[in-house]
Amino acid sequence: MATAPSATSGVGIHNVLIATDFSHHSAAALNYGLNFAHRYSAHSEVLYVLPTDEYALAGPEALTAAKDAARRDLLDLKATLRRGHAFEEDVDFRVSMLEGSAADCLLEWAREKRIDLIVVGTHGRGGLGKIILGSVAEKVFRHSPVPVLTIGPHIRRPREIGSAHCFLAPCDLTPKSHPAIRFACALAKEHSSRLTVLHVIEHANEGMKLDPERVKQEISQELAGIVGTSAEGVNVHYRIEVGKVSSCILDVATEIDSDLIVLGVRPSLGLLDRFMWPIAYELVREAACPVLTIRGGVPAR
Repeated sequence: MATAPSATSGVGIHNVLIATDFSHHSAAALNYGLNFAHRYSAHSEVLYVLPTDEYALAGPEALTAAKDAARRDLLDLKATLRRGHAFEEDVDFRVSMLEGSAADCLLEWAREKRIDLIVVGTHGRGGLGKIILGSVAEKVFRHSPVPVLTIGPHIRRPREIGSAHCFLAPCDLTPKSHPAIRFACALAKEHSSRLTVLHVIEHANEGMKLDPERVKQEISQELAGIVGTSAEGVNVHYRIEVGKVSSCILDVATEIDSDLIVLGVRPSLGLLDRFMWPIAYELVREAACPVLTIRGGVPAR
């Protein structure tokens, strides 16, 4: 599976998992994921999860009708991919359906199929689309050992990854952000894109108040040390801002017209997760570009 690359390895993406619910709202995630996979000559696993728990009270007839409708949608989607994208089934892509918990099914499918990147959208009819910003996204973010690319509800029309010109990588100076920084450097190098590495000072200390330029210079040097040799061949800009972390990240992303935010996130902390992940949730919910989350502390595979 894909992990944050070393300075010399580049981005290894061979299998991409794309969640869909067949609605037009999930089309952006589907198209972006397919284009991402095509750019890396990767195989696409397109997965629909039928949320059987939603039909528990409706009875077996409702569940049977939902399965029949999903099978028809699967056939339509396959035809669209073959016709509209000139993709070859079982070579370029495979469309599948599972039944159960959306997050659990996505994570299990990712493990079984040795997925390197999971792509999800945030809108749709019921099931996955209905709750992706709640329990589904939370569980996928927390537990996925591979990067998760989210196409949020406020996204502008995303550029294909091959035409991306600017990436933004926030860094809080802790080890959890290091894998995301290395991944962002590798992406920027492969796509000849500009990379902005951003640190946000939320609470200014005495040093910041007395000599803000010196503090910013010291932080820039620390960021450069984290990037290290990963920056070789990359047009990297270091930026220090003061304010609320999520707001500053969103403002900078808009200002530089970022095509992608690459964000390091903490490993799962169990019951504390809901209190430790507000920045990731806010960025996914509000960003005008895709957000790629990479969980820190994931062992190499």
